[in-house]
Amino acid sequence: MTGTPGPVVELTGVSKTYGDVRALKDADLVIHRGELLAVVGPSGSGKSTMLNIMGTLDRPSAGTVRIDGYDVDRLSDRELSALRAQTIGFVFQQFHLAPGVPALDSVADGLLYSGRSRGERRRLAERALRRVGLGHRLYHQPHQLSGGEKQRVAIARAVLGDPPLLLADEPTGALDSRSGAVVLDLLHELHRAGTTVVVITHDRDIAACLPREVRIKDGGIEYDTARRHTGGRTGERTGTPATAVLEEATR
Repeated sequence: MTGTPGPVVELTGVSKTYGDVRALKDADLVIHRGELLAVVGPSGSGKSTMLNIMGTLDRPSAGTVRIDGYDVDRLSDRELSALRAQTIGFVFQQFHLAPGVPALDSVADGLLYSGRSRGERRRLAERALRRVGLGHRLYHQPHQLSGGEKQRVAIARAVLGDPPLLLADEPTGALDSRSGAVVLDLLHELHRAGTTVVVITHDRDIAACLPREVRIKDGGIEYDTARRHTGGRTGERTGTPATAVLEEATR
């Protein structure tokens, strides 16, 4: 399954209702290939609902969702699973690493159903771990890793198949400021290598260090820097280095 040229994410008039609660309201959002942005809002604002819809983990109650050029509503469950596996990498606040399993195998298991041999899966996993700076931790188990290292293992697993879209849900939420800065810098590196990176966060300081910021409040998009015109391309801003932002936030 190969997408068509154009935006990697398009939400048009997207709403999501759970019973009497309207978690997302008429959201319009376009994310172009190669962008790095934050979707920011307080708890209950609708940002997690948007993440689930962008990640095809949930379907909208109304509106149109296109991922990598595909109209999600037109895909069967099998086609949707294939799209998700080939197009989207997920990083969550909790690392989801199995106790007693070395980092190499935790990452390699991300290709368990790919049809590749165990040896090939492990070779690809080693390459991914070296990419995130953990070539010296291949055989360490979760209890032997720091929080920042665990998150880097999770990122290596997420980018193992080189997905064009990476969704990171509060990736620094369980980390101290220094480890969080390392993870953010890694996301910047992945972005520079061509991955589209979307960071879901409640932290306005983190959002401030990314080139684009989308603010959500009460289920609606209230602000998007891509709708402003600046000295660079539409919505572009330089931001502050991640390390400086997180260190300032902890003072």
